[in-house]
Amino acid sequence: MKNLTKFLSIALLTISWTACSDSSSGSTDPNQPPDTIDPQSSETPDGDMSSANSEQDLSSSSIFVPEELVYDSVGFVDIGAAYRTVAPDEKVVFVLRHGERQPYLTRETQLTEKGVQQSQTVGQKLIGGEDFVFGHTDYVRTEETAQNIAIGRGQSSFIHDTIAEITGSWFVKDNDLRQSYVSKDTGSNAVVALWAYQGLFADAFYNLEERGQEAIDKYLTKDYNEMAKAKVIISHDEFIVPLLAYTTLNTTGVRYNWRPWWINYLTGVAIIVNSKNEKRYICVKGLDSALL
Repeated sequence: MKNLTKFLSIALLTISWTACSDSSSGSTDPNQPPDTIDPQSSETPDGDMSSANSEQDLSSSSIFVPEELVYDSVGFVDIGAAYRTVAPDEKVVFVLRHGERQPYLTRETQLTEKGVQQSQTVGQKLIGGEDFVFGHTDYVRTEETAQNIAIGRGQSSFIHDTIAEITGSWFVKDNDLRQSYVSKDTGSNAVVALWAYQGLFADAFYNLEERGQEAIDKYLTKDYNEMAKAKVIISHDEFIVPLLAYTTLNTTGVRYNWRPWWINYLTGVAIIVNSKNEKRYICVKGLDSALL
C-alpha cells in the first residue's frame, strides 16, 4: 500500500510538475557566498477530525474557489490562494518556515516584533472554514509562529502538538561530515541546497526521496480519515528546503546559484490529501516573496 501511495504521489507530481517549475530568468552568480541563515510546550491533542464527518460537513465550512493558481517566477503561489483551492473532499497541511527571529540562536530564540506581525498576517490569509490545528518543533520561535497564525485567523483556541524530529537535522546522516563541507564560499545553507538539488555532499545526508517520504508519512500527514480539515506545521529552513526539493521533483528555485536564493520566512509547501489518500503539492509563500 505504501508503494502504491508513493506511486500515485509521484505520478501526480509528474503530471503537474510545471506548477512549481523553475521558470525564473534571474541572474546566476555561483561564486557569491550565501547569507548565513538559521540552520534549523507540552503536547496537546491535535484536534483531528473523526472519520464520521461527512462530505457535507466539510463542504459547509469550506471556502473552496475553483480558480487557476498564479505562480511567481520561482514556482510559488500565495498561501491564501492555495487554501481557497482545497476542495470540500480534500484536507491540507501547510508546512512552513517560522517567522523572522531574533539574531541569537538557541531553542529559546523568540520571534522579532516583525516576525509576530508576519505570522499574524499569514493567519489573516487563512481566514475561513473551521479552526485549524497546529504543529511545531520544540523551539520557541516555531511555537510562537504557530500561535500567532492562529491569532491572525481569529481563533479562540490554539490546539497544537510538538514534533521535535522535523528540524534541520532530520535529513543529516553525519553532522561532522556535513560541517566539514562548510567553508567561506559554501555556507551551511549552501551545503543543504547543493545536496538537495544537485546531489553534492551526499555522503553527509540520508537519501532525499526515502527521508522526505518518511517525514511526510510519519510526521506531516496521516490517513485521510484521521486528518483535520486544515493544519499548519512550523519548522526550520534546512528542513523545508529539502522537503521542497523532494515534493516538487527539484523544480523550485531554492538553489545556491540564484541571488536571492534562500527560502524566506513563512514559506514552504502545502500537502493536499483527497479521500483516496492521494497527495498533491503546492509551493506556497506567506509573504510577498518566497526567497530572501
